[in-house]
Amino acid sequence: MEIVVNVIREKIRKKMLYVTMALGIIVVAVFSTDMGSLTIGGKSIKDYHVLLPILINVLNFLNGAIALAISCSTIPQEYERRTSHLIWSRGISQSRYHMCLAAGNIVVSWISGIILYATLGVFAVVNGYSNILGRIAMATVFMMIYSACICMLTSALSIRIPTLFTGTIMVIILVFGALRDALKLLTATLTGVGGAVIKRAVMLIPDLAGISNQAGNLVQEKPLNIHVIIMAFLVIWVAGLLVMILRREEA
Repeated sequence: MEIVVNVIREKIRKKMLYVTMALGIIVVAVFSTDMGSLTIGGKSIKDYHVLLPILINVLNFLNGAIALAISCSTIPQEYERRTSHLIWSRGISQSRYHMCLAAGNIVVSWISGIILYATLGVFAVVNGYSNILGRIAMATVFMMIYSACICMLTSALSIRIPTLFTGTIMVIILVFGALRDALKLLTATLTGVGGAVIKRAVMLIPDLAGISNQAGNLVQEKPLNIHVIIMAFLVIWVAGLLVMILRREEA
């Protein structure tokens, strides 16, 4: 628990949460004015119930990027600073150490996400939709699942892969995961062996878009897709196993 708390304190000292708050304020400022209004077919969309799922996707993606940045260097830096040797002397296993560092990243990303989702609450009140604040609060559960996927995958990769490559791989996963529905549509017409390989590759990408869509469904009182939720927890579980199994030579 002490390791988790230390990770949280370090990230707060680096002012990551201030960056998150600034992003949230920008989102509120933009979407609270005509500058942030969306148009489809020449008609401006100002209905909050229509805008809310879009905002949720944007904020989840932003928080995913923050989770990636938080997690990418946490484990490598601990080994570079030789902090790990102090941990071994206290009888803490490498598996437990890695999991505590990953858990610290997750908690910080959740705090960041809650700050971003608070902007949704402000936006709702400003536009006269304070009656759905409870549903927005419940939707933070899916933000937590989203960021946990990113944190655990990034932490697992960072154990054995250089930070630059870890960041590159995770940026690809984050972007493609957020666009997974569009990728499925684009690859639907592909045929042959190459097409089958590409389709399988797309299916291996975590369905981050699906997770955000479930948050949108929740606030709009639409049915949830349980399959998407189960698969998200499976990704977190597999990544968590990798965090505990993978080792670094410095240990």
